[in-house]
Amino acid sequence: MLLMLVKIVFVLIHVAIAIYDFSFYRIPNVLLGGLLVLYALYAPIYLGSEKILSALIVFAIVLVISFGLFAIKYIGGGDAKYISVASLWAGGAGVVKFIFLVALIGGVLGLAYLLLRDHLARLSDKVWVQIQKGETRYPFLQYLWIGSGIGAEEGKREAISSRMLPYGVAIATGAIIMMMFNLAL
Repeated sequence: MLLMLVKIVFVLIHVAIAIYDFSFYRIPNVLLGGLLVLYALYAPIYLGSEKILSALIVFAIVLVISFGLFAIKYIGGGDAKYISVASLWAGGAGVVKFIFLVALIGGVLGLAYLLLRDHLARLSDKVWVQIQKGETRYPFLQYLWIGSGIGAEEGKREAISSRMLPYGVAIATGAIIMMMFNLAL
């Protein structure tokens, strides 16, 4: 029962990250923190100390590599943090499969953005507008999205261009597939 609840929360967090990244091109730290807390609750119960240690080593290695890629402006900072946290869940046994799966999904996503750029941009705008409306109606939602509808971002999407790719969608999809097919940990 507890494992099923962990899986449901895991999927919901990844779906929220994918939606947020698709519409805002950002990944909220609070959702990444939620994945870390969920892992801290899950791992001691369902994993042995060797698997936990292996997963922490994978997390550290991926974090260093991804922040190196961020430093040279190859990926975004949110993507660097997200791929690191998701790799923690993949663990030592699943990290290579996970990274390959994310790269494959990212390639398909990139191709879709090349072919359907205008359509996807309009869809992203529609999702963004709906989130803004939801935050106006239910202000507590701003805490989930960390101020997406307040402050400097309110009513604006200036930092978003049609050349950007919301790679958090690929990471989220890869993480959910890994969990569904028990390819990790």
